Amino acid sequence: MFYRFPVAGASSNTREVFMQETSYLECQSVQLGGSWIAPSLIACNIRCMNTENCQAAVFNEASGLCRLGSVAFGPLPNFTLTGAIPETGSLDKIYYMQQPPPPCDTANNFTIYDKCGTSACLYLSTSRADGYRDAKTVCSQMNSRPFVGNTLAKYSLFWYVSKDIISDNTFIGLTDIKVEGTFVWENGEPLSAEQQQYIWMPGQPSNTRGKEDCVEARHWSWGEATTALNDVDCAFQTSYVCERCEQC
Repeated sequence: MFYRFPVAGASSNTREVFMQETSYLECQSVQLGGSWIAPSLIACNIRCMNTENCQAAVFNEASGLCRLGSVAFGPLPNFTLTGAIPETGSLDKIYYMQQPPPPCDTANNFTIYDKCGTSACLYLSTSRADGYRDAKTVCSQMNSRPFVGNTLAKYSLFWYVSKDIISDNTFIGLTDIKVEGTFVWENGEPLSAEQQQYIWMPGQPSNTRGKEDCVEARHWSWGEATTALNDVDCAFQTSYVCERCEQC
């Protein structure tokens, strides 16, 4: 269900923002600040829209408790940070802010994919690349790059297209090729300490035989519930996702 709210912008005009109801099974949030008793769902959502970095509002209709979230994302079994909301089994409902989609040149079968309000212009491979370098070359030839999952929301979007659409092990645009143990996204941004805590499968990254410098989502041998990453030999044949961006 979508809810549309007019919110005052920087000018005298108003901007319409969409909040979409979902469940904790699909999307969650990391709590941003404290909680408060809101007189209505509308008041809770409007407060989110006017709070910096807020992308989701969690509201309990019975108690009126409103909690704001910094980002919406899919539930991750090994997520260790405190403040994930709503809790499993809670009567809270989560409403995430629908972000405007980016520009998308649909040549070469690129299209907009969306998860929990976050969207990107993506090409999903239909066959496995002959190693990460091959995947990166294919993306570059289409004016794109391997997918950068440098936020909780973008990581959730990557996992959604990898698991539910490609349904295969999938390279993500993260490597420690230049400096062993220092993982860097394809946009040059280092892996954050926050993400370092939750994106890896237990025991990973392992750098087996000193040859694992690339990173993949692994599905076919680690089970349906897996939502974490594995470092892998860059020469492995693996599916991939290309992301259109303004400065690739």
